[in-house]
Parts: sequence; structure tokens; C-alpha cells
Amino acid sequence: MDALFRSLPPLALALLLCLILGRLLLRFGIPRVTVYLLVGVIVGPQGLARFLDSGDPSANFLLGEGAHEVLAQVKLLAVGFILFRVGGEFTLPSLRRMGPRIGLLSATEILFTGLLVSGAIYLATGEAALAFIGPMLATSSAPSATLLTLREVEAEGPTSRALILLVGLNNLITLLAFPVVLSWAFAAGDPSAAMEASLLALGGGLLLGFLAAVCLETFNGIKEYAVLGTLVVLGSIGIAHLAGGPATGTAMLACFGAGFVVTNGSPRGKTLFETLDGIVYPLYVLFFIGSGAELHLEQLAHLGLLGVLFITARTLGKIYGIRLGLRFARLGDDLSPQLGAGLLCQAGVALGLVAALAEVVPEASADLRDVVLASVVFFELLGPYMTRRTAVAAGEVTLANLLPNAEQESGLRALSEVTRELSRSLGTPRFGRRRNGAELTVRHLTRRAPECVRDNLPFESVLKTMGEAHLDQLPVVSEAGELLGLISFQELKDIIYDPHLRDLVIAADLMNPLTRPLEPETSLQEALDLLDKQHAQSWPVTEDGRLYGMLRRQDVYAVLRRAFRGKNGS
Repeated sequence: MDALFRSLPPLALALLLCLILGRLLLRFGIPRVTVYLLVGVIVGPQGLARFLDSGDPSANFLLGEGAHEVLAQVKLLAVGFILFRVGGEFTLPSLRRMGPRIGLLSATEILFTGLLVSGAIYLATGEAALAFIGPMLATSSAPSATLLTLREVEAEGPTSRALILLVGLNNLITLLAFPVVLSWAFAAGDPSAAMEASLLALGGGLLLGFLAAVCLETFNGIKEYAVLGTLVVLGSIGIAHLAGGPATGTAMLACFGAGFVVTNGSPRGKTLFETLDGIVYPLYVLFFIGSGAELHLEQLAHLGLLGVLFITARTLGKIYGIRLGLRFARLGDDLSPQLGAGLLCQAGVALGLVAALAEVVPEASADLRDVVLASVVFFELLGPYMTRRTAVAAGEVTLANLLPNAEQESGLRALSEVTRELSRSLGTPRFGRRRNGAELTVRHLTRRAPECVRDNLPFESVLKTMGEAHLDQLPVVSEAGELLGLISFQELKDIIYDPHLRDLVIAADLMNPLTRPLEPETSLQEALDLLDKQHAQSWPVTEDGRLYGMLRRQDVYAVLRRAFRGKNGS
């Protein structure tokens, strides 16, 4: 227990590095996933720890041995949540729309990549067994890096959905086929037992997902969704453990199956997944820190002919296998030809298969295992960038999601804003000591980051937000954060009892266009005059066309009352 507590400060420091570097490097187009991996490299044994004088090799880890053990456990949990989320992307309506074409696309890519990798391995080694098992280590893609990279830029469109579907299919086929191929290649292991364990884990996950979908029909609260989603993932990992087989592989299958049934068995499944996304994101960050700490960068310098051929064959197989598959499946008009580059991420599944290979045939597969470990380093650093670039090239990422958040304060201004907000919250604003008789402005009393709604939000969500905002005017903003208008209770009351309109109306239909917002440097006197003319208790404040906050009449009155009290000496 002491080791666990000693590991918490270093882990907190690693998370802080992720926040700072993620913000700084975002402007250079570097995905956050890559940043998290690099932080793991920095705090891991291949980073700064190499420059520390330590006589104990096991202590050559900045996070400490306790943190290393914590991250090892976190990785299994994070993989479970990620595969649960990937399974949630396999909606039957989307599969029906694409039909067998997505299966044909996946099969073409897997076969083409497998042939190139197999040929490359045989050319470099002359070993038929290694050439037979090699494609299993190359065709899988990293669901964690792919999914989080797409979520980071909020990619939405057919190419992004196809990427997630292909990643899921690649891993599903790889995990089911690997035990059989391993047995055929080296005449070792029991393929029927391994296949049985995989199918039991997958079936257990499907059953647990069905039970979760039934429970969703009786729950209607976000907190209940969060607890249920966590329960399903933990239960799926437990079922996989009971089924036997490789721990990571069977856990991935079980969680994938549970997510698949939940998303297709209940209309509330989407809400459950969205709830979990925000809750378990720190777990994902720790997962990538742990993965980065285990990357051995020095292996890149010792790739040799086999390594170069393996990486080249896998890259060409993914890119041109998809292009060939797009022709066969007649999806060239629907999906981007650069789709294959988005499948280059390689990590969890490949590492799990390498570990299994080391247990069965440690000596015969040593060279291939070293090459795969080196390729994981290469593709984990390059893959997220290529995935992001694929989504951007397909036109499925808005410009606003590629730019740093302009609403965030920085430097001394951020410190000033925090100090002002603390003073306002404590009820002790220091407004009476302003120099040269300068008057108070709207900026000093604005409640920043107020509740607001997007212009395409459905009526039910608008009504819920209005009830929780404690404002008489609800701002409506665009995707880029521009203020478009206001919604008041007057616009809601005429629709609230009409069930037909409630299903049709969105926020843009309810809002009143705004012609005269307040600005931060407007005086309080002018602000009160505007509130009186509009017969409003609150009014939006904009800066450079974007919503800065809301000014409330009661806040202005409270400050003026204190100011008058100070002048009267009471």
C-alpha cells in the first residue's frame, strides 16, 4: 500500500506533463495520443531515467516501481473500455448500409497485407514458419490510438466510421485466428482449447451486453449509466479471465461483444457510451503513458533487413490493400482512398500476440518478436498522426477542431481572471480602489463559461439545459462558439405541451437573433440601461464575436450596493 501511495505524486506529475505538452503541441498538429506516448517515454526507463546514476536497474524508472505496477493494471482496464467503445460503433443499421462490402474491404486489406508481410519475412529469413505466423502480427491495428485520435478532433463521416469498423474487424479476425495459425506454424499449443476460450469470452461478453441492454430500459439517469457501463466492462474482463486463454486477447473479445449488444439492443446505448467517454478518459491517458514507458526506442536502430522489410510491407499492405479493396467493394465513391493510412497504428493486440509467441516458441521466434516490438515503436509514434491526417483529408474534421481553443486564457490574463472570479465568488471584489476614477465595466462582473446550447440541439435537451442554467436567457452558439441568438421561457412555453413539435424543433428554431450584445469594456451604467430596455435579468457578453459570458442584473445590484455602503462609511 505504501508503494501505491508513493506512486501517486509521480503519476500526477506525468498527467500534468500530458496536459501542458498536449496544449503546446496541439498547434503543430501533433495528436494528443502521440504526446501521451512521448510523456511515457520521457518518464520511462528509456527517457530521463537513463541519465540518472542508479546502481539498481529495476529502479531505473522515474515513476517508480509502484507506479509501473499501477500502470500495468490500468492498461488492461483501459483496453477493456476502449474495446467496449469500439464494439459500440458496430451498429447494425450502419453495417446493413454497407452490407457485405465492408467485410470484403477488410478481407482484401488483411489478405494483401498478409501476403506482403509473409513474403518479406520469408525473403529475409527463409523460415516458412515465421512467414506463416508473421501476418497475424502485422494485420491488427491499435483500437485505442485510432479511436482516441478520431474522438480528439471529433471526426464524423463515412471514412471515420469505416476506420473504426475496419479496426474492429481486423482485431476480431486476428484474435480468433491466431491460436490456429500458431499451432499450424510451429505444431505447438492446443488450437481447439485456445479457440474455445476465445469463443467463450466472446459469448460471455455478448450475454453480459444483453443483460446490460435490458437494464438500460429501466434506468434513466446519467449516474446509473456510468455505473452500469463500468460494471459491464469489469464483468467482461472477469468473464474473459474465467474463460482462460491470453488475458488481453480474451478480455478484448468479451468487451467488444458486450459493446456490440449494448449499442444495438437499447436506444440508450449511445448515451451510455458518451457518459463513459468523459469519465474514463484519464484512464486512457494513463494507458498511453504506460505504453510509452514500455517503448524501447533503441530497437529502431537495430531493425536490420527483416525490420525494414516488415515495416515497409505492413505500410504498403495497409495503404494499397485498402485501395484494392475499395475497387472490389465498389466503395471508391463513398470512402477516402487514403483510408489505409489511418490503419497504421499498432500496439495492444500485437504486443499481446508477441507475448503469447514468446511463451510457446521463445527461441524460434526471437528475431521476429524483436522486429515486431520495434515496429510497434515506429507505428505508435507515426500512426496517430496518419489517422488524424486521413480524417482531415476526407473532410470530416472541422477547422475549429484543428485549432487551439481560442476561449482559453493564458499567462497573466488567466491569473487576473482567476483572481477576479475568486473575489466575486467570495463576495469581496476590490472595486473601490480603481485608479484615476475609472469606472467598473462588464468584464468585472461577467459570469464566464455560462450554460449555452448548440444551434442544432433538440428541444428536449434545450428544455433540460434551460431548467438547470438559472438564467432567463439561454445563449445559442454555433460550432465555432459564435453567439447566434437567445432563447427565453417565452419561446419554450408554446411548444412544451405540443408532442409533435417537440420532436421536430431544434435550438435554432427557438432562438431570437441577437443584434446588440454587451462587450467586456462596456460600463455598468450602459449595461443596466440595456437590461432595462430588453426587460431582461441577464444578457450575453461577447468578445470577438464569441460568447464570453453572461451578465446578471442581480450581480450588478450587489456590487453597487456594496459600493454605496463603502461610500457612506457603513
